[in-house]
Amino acid sequence: MSRNDYSIKNWLIIILLVMLLIAGLALFAHQLRGAQADTPPDGLRELRASLLTDPGSVGGSWLRTLNPTVKNVQGDLVWNSTQQQGVMRLLDLPKPKAGTFYQLWLYDALGENQEPVSGGILQQGSGKTELFAPIKTTVTVQEPYKFELKLQTSNDAANGNILLMVQP
Repeated sequence: MSRNDYSIKNWLIIILLVMLLIAGLALFAHQLRGAQADTPPDGLRELRASLLTDPGSVGGSWLRTLNPTVKNVQGDLVWNSTQQQGVMRLLDLPKPKAGTFYQLWLYDALGENQEPVSGGILQQGSGKTELFAPIKTTVTVQEPYKFELKLQTSNDAANGNILLMVQP
């Protein structure tokens, strides 16, 4: 091979690497944009309104336990099994103490092992404003019969105190 052939080969490799880098960045930007689209309160407010109008959605208002921590908490949740997504709405939820967090658990009547499925973790309170939080699962939930919001110290359904509950 001549020196000119090596130069063309090197340029082709560089162009290919640059194209792969651009494609990777574009894919990352698309995923980041999708993740950010779920987080704005207005987007979750709109999603909640859309799910509430869908006859396939289930949900209800929070039922409080006797735990004084949540005596003033209000709100609701809505879940759609077809879309596999939902939204929690909370008002007056206190900020969890250090080392604790809130976790939503979904109980599925058609679940394979009857174990609760995590619907998300909250590490913040709402204060006097409405907090909208997405409900997302890694396992398909077909027929939820109970939702529990627990105060937890570890990511284990058996651990934690039930604070709020919805039974559709």
